Amino acid sequence: MDRLLRRLLHPLNRRLETTVHPLRYLFVEITQRCNLRCLHCGSDCGAKPRLDELTTDEWLRFFDYLAGHADTSRMVLVITGGEPLCHPELDRILEGLRGAGLAWGMVTNGHALSRPRIDQLMRAGLSSITVSLDGLEGSHDWLRGVAGAHARVTESLRHLVRAQVPFFDVVTCVNPRNLEELPRLGEELRAMGVPAWRLFCIFPRGRARGNAQLLLSPGQFRQLLEFIAARRVGTEGPRTSFSCEGYLPWRLDGRVRDEPYFCRAGISIGSVLCDGAISACPNIPRTLVQGNIRDDDLLQVWDRRFQAFRQRTWMKQGPCRQCSEWGRCLGNSMHLWDEQAGQTACCTFGMAQGATCGGPMERE
Repeated sequence: MDRLLRRLLHPLNRRLETTVHPLRYLFVEITQRCNLRCLHCGSDCGAKPRLDELTTDEWLRFFDYLAGHADTSRMVLVITGGEPLCHPELDRILEGLRGAGLAWGMVTNGHALSRPRIDQLMRAGLSSITVSLDGLEGSHDWLRGVAGAHARVTESLRHLVRAQVPFFDVVTCVNPRNLEELPRLGEELRAMGVPAWRLFCIFPRGRARGNAQLLLSPGQFRQLLEFIAARRVGTEGPRTSFSCEGYLPWRLDGRVRDEPYFCRAGISIGSVLCDGAISACPNIPRTLVQGNIRDDDLLQVWDRRFQAFRQRTWMKQGPCRQCSEWGRCLGNSMHLWDEQAGQTACCTFGMAQGATCGGPMERE
């Protein structure tokens, strides 16, 4: 009954949250360094940092700014990258977060997440962590581009379970190679004691653009959704859900998610990229950057320059132009926007009903 009520009230809740636009989650991309070579990386990260990355001192000043100007009692910073554990001065950054009294979490590939490092993160106030595991050994190492990556991350997951981080989940990027492995992977996560599991798709962005071996067909996409729906009924942990990355037919959405689809990029989710650029979700195109903390006041930019994220009529292009679902979908998740084509790169609503990615959309 509670879930049904939430879904009935969802349109009102979405309008209210969009109007008020509280900044609740701020992703902070502290570096684009990375210790893996992922085939699907949307940011083309590598072993070296961007030339214009913020210095550690700049990050510390920014944390102090947030502590002095933002309502941090209702805000969580999410440290990301690249791979945040690759930052050479991560210790100072953690000290700055703790000194500023900021609640923070981390997104990591888990490759460098040793037990001593986890203990350090916990002492610095880690409140949440998301770790990537993309299949069984062969599939994970293939996608991540480094032999032995699977062994490293699974060991990290065991350490995290024992550390009892307040919120901890695993994310999996589903592709044709690991799709059939999901039942076994879910059982391994259950045996380890992982509490929550979110499944993503890989869409044609970054290194994945033009790489058909990474992209699910409509039939495979539906297979993924049916797998998630089945796991959510009478299956022992981990709690499984589809990510926030795409609008789905209403009844199907309710079977794979706890909350109705709502892309909160620029509404309650913002980000500061490694060069100080102010954006919404860190996965959206850089053409949608709205300022830079080196020159602009973050909170003023958030209030005054993000109207396009809250009123998305400009996204009603291409296949969205005549779609009867526009009022509910609003152009799909912002990170699926294709700046080159000037339209969404993929219609998940259509894919769930058998259309190709970006194909025609029809009511279920």
